[in-house]
Amino acid sequence: MKKSDFAWGKSITAGVIASILFMAIFAYFQVANTTIALSFAVIVVFIGLFWLIRERIRRVRERSKKRLPIEYPNPKVREKEIRRLVRQIMTGQSSAIVGPFGNERTSILDFFRDENLEQRAKLYGDKASKLIFSYLDISSLKIDCSQAQFWEYALKPLQQITDEAGSVLSEVYKDCQDNKFDNFYLDKLVTQMKQADWRLVLMLDRFDELLHRDKLKRPEFLGGLRTLASSRHPSPLALILTGNISLNQSHHNTKDINPMGSPYFNFIESGEITLGALSEAEIDQLLQQSERHLSEQDGRFIKEHADGHPYLLQIATTALWEAYDTREKAPIKSADERFYETVKNILNNVLQTWPPNRCQAFLSVARKGEVSRFRTELEELEKQGFVIQDNGEWRIRSRVFSKLVAEKTEQELCQK
Repeated sequence: MKKSDFAWGKSITAGVIASILFMAIFAYFQVANTTIALSFAVIVVFIGLFWLIRERIRRVRERSKKRLPIEYPNPKVREKEIRRLVRQIMTGQSSAIVGPFGNERTSILDFFRDENLEQRAKLYGDKASKLIFSYLDISSLKIDCSQAQFWEYALKPLQQITDEAGSVLSEVYKDCQDNKFDNFYLDKLVTQMKQADWRLVLMLDRFDELLHRDKLKRPEFLGGLRTLASSRHPSPLALILTGNISLNQSHHNTKDINPMGSPYFNFIESGEITLGALSEAEIDQLLQQSERHLSEQDGRFIKEHADGHPYLLQIATTALWEAYDTREKAPIKSADERFYETVKNILNNVLQTWPPNRCQAFLSVARKGEVSRFRTELEELEKQGFVIQDNGEWRIRSRVFSKLVAEKTEQELCQK
């Protein structure tokens, strides 16, 4: 029995005893007849129970509000990666964030989108006032989105700045808009931005979704985007792309429209950041931030289910605390079921967004198959924290992935 259960029962017992004493005192001094004394005692019991229930609900709510080890956006979770991104922004260089979980990638962008002036000044110093951040989720664009529509959305924060300033930049923007954001006029706009010492940080979330939009998967758009972001140093246009596939895979996916030219995003390769698994020491440090006590068994459950992935750690912790708060008889078992039900669709979607070869490589590792032809794919899976090599043998890191793989066929998991 937990201490809270003992305290709960103890409080009820105390209330009942107090009511009986009241009834006995009334009866002894004949202040009122027995019926009235009994009625009064029952009322006291109900008042006591009502107060106890209300107190119980309050305590549960307080526990639910206590801080999780990981809450997004949380700069401490990916501190090294964020420091590197800040340096890229400060020097006008573009970056790419590659990782399996969209929520984690987006949370990093949310951190940079925060409009808190104090935080921005702390990150960027005296350059903070000249930085403009624009966020665009590519998956939210219409499937037939045109280049003009893309730039209309992407440059909205810049337009707001130019409207307020009423400067030459405002006139150049209007000229660019009137010409439907043609590459020639976009180049003039970026040139004027540099002269006015502005820098636009354009964050394109789920960038791999762009390859499904035929009007954007074109040389004039992709080549124009590369030129705008890479032809000036430091650049007044810094890109931050996020996705589930590496830049190398993006190069492969655009080879059909640029068979003889250099890859569109090779200028970002030095700024590619992979969100892999954290070390055990880093995970322990995150768990120490919890405002709720974690037993040794709790910590073991969370680490085994997360296996180094901060996003999965958050889900595992939430599942465990919900099991405790709802007073499950077997909280660990209940949390295990909740965790799997929460993540199985997420993990299934991750596998289906992978290139076919990477998904097949992963399944080959999970099912102890032949993996010699998947060297490149295994390296990428290892960087993202899905497989690990022990004594020359590859194995799946996360137990929950092994469970998912066991339930479905290769066709179900790797279909595009």
